[in-house]
Amino acid sequence: MPEQTVRFFSSIVEFFKDYVLFPISNITLVNILDVLLLAYLIYIVYKFVRDRHAGRTLIGFGLLVLLYIVSDILGMVAINSILKNFYALGIIALCILFQPELREVLEGVGAATSVNFKRIKNRHTEDDDKVLDMVEEISAAAFELSSKGEGALIVIERVGRLRNQMSEGTPIDAVVSRQLLCNIFVNKSPLHDGAVIIRDCRIVSASNKSKTISENSYFAEGLGTRHRAGLRISEVSDAVVVIVSEETGTISIANNKLLKRHYNDIGKGGRHKSSDLRDDLFKLMTGKSVTDMVSVDADKKVASDSAEAKEEVKGGAAQQ
Repeated sequence: MPEQTVRFFSSIVEFFKDYVLFPISNITLVNILDVLLLAYLIYIVYKFVRDRHAGRTLIGFGLLVLLYIVSDILGMVAINSILKNFYALGIIALCILFQPELREVLEGVGAATSVNFKRIKNRHTEDDDKVLDMVEEISAAAFELSSKGEGALIVIERVGRLRNQMSEGTPIDAVVSRQLLCNIFVNKSPLHDGAVIIRDCRIVSASNKSKTISENSYFAEGLGTRHRAGLRISEVSDAVVVIVSEETGTISIANNKLLKRHYNDIGKGGRHKSSDLRDDLFKLMTGKSVTDMVSVDADKKVASDSAEAKEEVKGGAAQQ
C-alpha cells in the first residue's frame, strides 16, 4: 500500500479518535441532562416565536443584536453607542412588552408538568369517578341543547384559572347536572349569554364573558361568536371548552388551540357520537380512557365477589 494512502487513513483514524471517541468517552449523565434541558428551552422559545404575533418583535430585536455586532466589528462608533444604551434597558422593555405572553408560557409549562404527573400516577381514584359523572352530565346537556337549537359555552378549568381571561360572571356554586346546564342556556334565560365555568367538578359561575375573541384566521373563518370565544379561551389557557352552536347545533371541543367539531353527527353504523364526546372529555381531563376505568371497575368487582365467595366458604366450613 502506498505511503500516502497509509498516511491518509491514519489521519482519518486520528481525527475519529480526537473528535469523536474522545468527546464521547467524556460525556456524563449531567452533560446529557444539560443538552436535553437546553433543547427543551430552545423548543419553548421556538413555539413562543412561531405561535404569536409578538414573536415578530423578537425577530426585530434579533436583527438589532446582529446590527450591534456588525457595528462593533466595523467600528461604527455612533450607531454602536446608541445600540449599547438601548440594550441596557432592552431586557426590561422586553419583559414589560411580553408580560402577558411570558406569563402564558410559564403557566403552560407548569400545566403540562402537572398533567404529566397525573398521567404517571395513572391509577383509578375517586376524582376519576367525579370527573366521569361530570363529563356524562355535560355530554347529555350538550346533546339536549343541540337538539333544541340552543347554544352553549361550557368552560372546564384544569390547572390554570381563568381570572385574567374572562370577566366575572354570576356566582352559582352547584353540582354539575344536565338539568341545571340546560336551564342556564335556555333561550332568553338571564344567564344564557356567556360561558359557564366549571372548577373541581362544580359549576362556579355563569354568564362569564371572554375578554378577547380568537384572531386565528384559519379557524375563525366561518365560526360564530361562541366558537371564536371558546377557541380563544383554549389559546390562552389549558381549559377544555365545550361549544354548542345555536345556529347549526354543532357540538365542538376546543383545547390547546385546536377545535374538534361535529360530535352531534351520526357515526359509522348509525352510532350516535355522545359517547365520543364523553370519552374525549374524560381523556382531556384525566389523561385516561373510559374503557380503562371500566376495566378497573370490573377487576375490582371480580376481586370483591371473589373475596365475598371466600368468606361464605369459610363461614360454611365453620358451621359444619
